[in-house]
Amino acid sequence: MQIVKQCFFFLILATAALFMPHAKATCNSTDLPKQINVASISVSTSLAVGATIPGTEQTVHISGNCTSPDDNGLPIVSCYYGTGNEISGLTGVYESGVQGIGVALMNDKGQRITGAGGVYCNSTSTPLGYVSDNDQRTFSFDVTLELVKTSNTVTSGTLAQDQTKFGIGVYQHEGIGSPNTISYAGNVILKEVTCSVSPKSLTVTLGDFPVSDFTGTGTLTSPHTFDININCNDTVQPEAMITSANGYDTNFPGVINLTQETGVATGIGVQMLFDGEIPDFGTYRNTAGIAQANETLAIPFQVRYEQTAADVTPGSANSIATITLGYK
Repeated sequence: MQIVKQCFFFLILATAALFMPHAKATCNSTDLPKQINVASISVSTSLAVGATIPGTEQTVHISGNCTSPDDNGLPIVSCYYGTGNEISGLTGVYESGVQGIGVALMNDKGQRITGAGGVYCNSTSTPLGYVSDNDQRTFSFDVTLELVKTSNTVTSGTLAQDQTKFGIGVYQHEGIGSPNTISYAGNVILKEVTCSVSPKSLTVTLGDFPVSDFTGTGTLTSPHTFDININCNDTVQPEAMITSANGYDTNFPGVINLTQETGVATGIGVQMLFDGEIPDFGTYRNTAGIAQANETLAIPFQVRYEQTAADVTPGSANSIATITLGYK
């Protein structure tokens, strides 16, 4: 009998630019200005200094084009428009005005933008992207705005919106958009909370299935359910984000690709549900339940195989996902 073998592993995390104005703008993007909605965040006491505060990291896509040949091939960079300085020992993290909290912008290479302090800055060592060196002069890249824990002492309070602004533009030419900024949509309310999460990691065995069980695209195997348990010393609204280095099958919502290894099965992926619903991978979503102070909240997840192609071939069918938890 031909067998599709199983294993699904989880990791749970609790976890210069001088913009010269032109008489007429030559670089434009409909994606700027951009404001990101993060109204309140609870910072875990167990979170390491230098770590991103879960729930604050929000990625947006920016694309557009320039009309002037002078912009061909130039780097697109960012400057931090808040009043704080870059924090010593925490590259690319800037003082936010709230003790224990820094603000950072990350490019799609996973680099926090360094050297970006002030409107007149030089952050070309960590560019966001480049204007294409052709007649189209296009640009397209992702950026992630995030808050960072900068000390073991976090003061509860309000982070002013102006302290979260980064400007984006073509190096030594001009800003992109009017205004050319990315920031949170308003002031962010911050407080400290202590939460325990279990398990920290687990492996779910989905079982062995004969190829004959997969009778057509969309065929699902029996689901396996597990819980992530949270207990906090204060009442919070948890939120969860699911990601996977394996990537996703865009034709089948909620399906994670199999780990590519010798002898891997084909024609199937792993479907994952969160609170009984298909997740939007890479995006935080509130849990259905509230974590009441000093009470355990069980967050339910389900995984199962889904047939994604007309033909299924036997082999190993492993996959991996990361569940990042944030608190509001």
